Amino acid sequence: MSLPPVRPDRDDGGPVWAPPRGSHLVPGQLAWEELAVGHHCQTWLCWSAQLWQPTLVKVVRPGWSRPRWTRALGREARALRAVRHPVFPRLLGNGTRAPLPHLVLEYLDGPALDEVVGEDGPLPAPDAARLGVALLSALRGLHAAGHAHLDVCPDNVLLVDRRARLVDLGASRPLGHVLRRGEEVGTDGFVAPELAAARGGPVTAAMDVHGVGATLRAVLDPASGPGPLDGVLDALTHPEPAARPTVEQALRLLVRRTGRGADRPWPRWADRELAPAAPHRRAPRGLAGRAAGGAGRDGLVAISG
Repeated sequence: MSLPPVRPDRDDGGPVWAPPRGSHLVPGQLAWEELAVGHHCQTWLCWSAQLWQPTLVKVVRPGWSRPRWTRALGREARALRAVRHPVFPRLLGNGTRAPLPHLVLEYLDGPALDEVVGEDGPLPAPDAARLGVALLSALRGLHAAGHAHLDVCPDNVLLVDRRARLVDLGASRPLGHVLRRGEEVGTDGFVAPELAAARGGPVTAAMDVHGVGATLRAVLDPASGPGPLDGVLDALTHPEPAARPTVEQALRLLVRRTGRGADRPWPRWADRELAPAAPHRRAPRGLAGRAAGGAGRDGLVAISG
């Protein structure tokens, strides 16, 4: 198959693929609409005639097909192959070795979390807690498969039918992978301090715990004043990785603050399946008491995993 035509990008002036609507962007994927242009990749909404449904295709931009520039696609493919959790999109096709390297992903039709907050306002505490539970449940599965996300932020959380979906695993690394000194990973303002400092070192689950805490802090309604989530978010975003709760502990802390009634999308008796807090991982003095506050008022949106 021949490569699609090329045009200059409107923003950076560099070349981007410009297939006519209905033509093949990559084999089997008919171009529908360009959704985003990044430094190395483009994201397209496509139509799969074989699946007879829309798909999301990430494709490298013209001139960026060398292996060093396709590593993000490979990292995302490996992470999505390893994990089976409904919060993550499905990997439908891996074309990282194709002449035009690409991935075919499940298309998730929903706005990003930062767009929702920008249009509808920040989330009350119970909604934010339910959002955190959904993200942590997905990360628990990802970590069990041996990978960390490393770029949890409002831009990478979509709300599809009022349910959270966590996307863009291009920054993902295996747990224990040693980052090089100076290697930058993630989104400014949401990455853990040890990532922001780019001092290198092993990838840990605590980095994703920080990302969840920073994301919840960014979308939490500040008008409610000091509330039951403040101490929890302080714990999740503690500067020292060892002082942050584990994913299981963070789940327990947030589940207690998700409210009651129909907005809570799981039975209360399921809570006892969560692991208790480990006695040897205590937050700094004064933090644990703040994190043990009562639940807030019920939210208006049911966000679940």
